Amino acid sequence: MSVSQMKSVRISASRWLLVAAVLALPLASASGQVTNGTRIYEEELRVNLDEQIPLAQEMGFDAGGWFNAAFFDYDDASARKQRTLGLYALRGWASMNIQGVHRAYFRGLLQYDDWHGDDNPTNARGDDFTETVERAWYEFDLGQLMANRSSGRRPPVGLRVRAGRQFTTIGSALVLSMPLDAVRFYITSHNWDVTTFLGRTVRHTANIDTSDRVAHRQERCFVGVEATYKGLGQHRPYAFFLNNQDNTGSHPRDAAQSYEYTSRYVGVGSSGPLIGADLLYRAEVVGEWGKTYSNGVTAGRDDICAWAIDAQIIYAPRVRTTPRITFEYLFGSGDGDRLGSTTSTIGGNRAGTRDRAFNAFGYRDTGIALSPSVSNIHIYSATGSFFPFETVELLARMEIGTTLFFYQKAKSAGAISDPTATNDAPWLGFEWDVFCNWRITSDLAYTLRYGAFMPGSAYDGGDRTCRQFLYTGLVFSF
Repeated sequence: MSVSQMKSVRISASRWLLVAAVLALPLASASGQVTNGTRIYEEELRVNLDEQIPLAQEMGFDAGGWFNAAFFDYDDASARKQRTLGLYALRGWASMNIQGVHRAYFRGLLQYDDWHGDDNPTNARGDDFTETVERAWYEFDLGQLMANRSSGRRPPVGLRVRAGRQFTTIGSALVLSMPLDAVRFYITSHNWDVTTFLGRTVRHTANIDTSDRVAHRQERCFVGVEATYKGLGQHRPYAFFLNNQDNTGSHPRDAAQSYEYTSRYVGVGSSGPLIGADLLYRAEVVGEWGKTYSNGVTAGRDDICAWAIDAQIIYAPRVRTTPRITFEYLFGSGDGDRLGSTTSTIGGNRAGTRDRAFNAFGYRDTGIALSPSVSNIHIYSATGSFFPFETVELLARMEIGTTLFFYQKAKSAGAISDPTATNDAPWLGFEWDVFCNWRITSDLAYTLRYGAFMPGSAYDGGDRTCRQFLYTGLVFSF
């Protein structure tokens, strides 16, 4: 969406009727893990909104906003309870650009979570209201400044500095994908792009450690550097290093357990064409090491030694309906003596042993119904999508697709992020998702996704009924 399309829009009566019709869609009974299931919706929304940050202009100020409404209906497998959530969010943004040298961006959020009855999984406390600053950064472009002063000739090495609250990723985003209060440096040359940053987590960010006393916040400092080589045509090999220093304290204080997961990551990867321009690949391998407090330990930390893989093949032929087929393999190493959880301290690593469970701060779409973390797991997936009605004006930008996931434990005796998979067996099950993304107009978009997970033998002795998850939502920009 261009900046001009995001400016004030006259809304006709017929458009409001369309909005009302979409919002009135019935919701089926669904099930899954709300924490990760809603994360997939939020991540897709974030990508959509961040892509609409105004492009550089010579000079100017712009502002606008978004309103989005989403509805979720699912059955929480851990609590054996069906839950329903209506989510309403209003975002306002403003941007400034002075000759491409000085840029600033601000985005604020007001969000209301309307839980049905006592469905809120956080202590059944009723509805939630959130007000926060999502983005607030200033960027200085030294290369553009020098170009402005030398008739457009950019220097051989460019430098941009961005400071403030910004969304930060590294590598393929498997290791890190979250907002940070950070300072980030972008250095570019003819054959290299180098990025380095220093940041800390935003207050009240949910922790990867799901132990009760630290689950709802984390205080971590990150230092990262990534280098991408551009001298191999369309191939983009890269390498990165990330350091995570955990400073999170338990609340209330826990005399029987200490909490700290301090980790470091080294990753290498590449992307580019595999055969011709229509068949692409993306691949990344990550090694992790560090220190952690194990289950029941208050003094003395154990070593972390883990690794992960992400590999994709994408077939996107340039034909009518824009079809796209993606095969992906995800692997996160596991620890056979983590019997209660692969992500938390409580019920986590056995004291006096090396922790081999991979845990990081990134994002991957692992299916909305099971939605496991990439830890102690193999995930095989295949996705197909296309635009079937591209010759119909109203439906031309409607994408329809489906994904099939297969899940298997890396260590059959160890836990995964779903605590109900308690059986010592490798087969976790499979999931089938369907989705629809429809850009109705330049300022109105609709999304629908449904997933059904069928548990496997790792759930023997627990609930093996089919789990489902459904969400539907609208985004209106102004």
